[in-house]
Amino acid sequence: MREYIGAAELPTNLIDAPLAVQCGTAVVYLRLIDGDPAVLRVFSPMLRGIGCTPELLGELNELNARLNFLRFFWRGDTVYAATEMLAGTLTATELANACDWVSDAADYYDVRLRARFGGEVAFSDAADGSPAG
Repeated sequence: MREYIGAAELPTNLIDAPLAVQCGTAVVYLRLIDGDPAVLRVFSPMLRGIGCTPELLGELNELNARLNFLRFFWRGDTVYAATEMLAGTLTATELANACDWVSDAADYYDVRLRARFGGEVAFSDAADGSPAG
């Protein structure tokens, strides 16, 4: 994980405190879900402050039908992109691929969904890292 994100120090407990990484206008989190088996969830709350509408759910369903290895969903006024993998057998390549899929999709679709449905992205300008809003 350290190789992929370039961080000198990683959180010691990814169950209680997920790791956050900025990816353009989006932020991606890595959280360990303790269970049998343990699962690593890679997710991005890509659009916040957005109400649920049939049109939004229809668009998310279309994205889910087109894209592989990740899913989009609405929950609690937020649109998420997410994927999960078995933590016990996870390789560095699989982690890198999952982070790339989620970050690329979140960074691409967050501004497009915002233009159509409203809401706020995590970062307004990828160049300066300033929070949106």
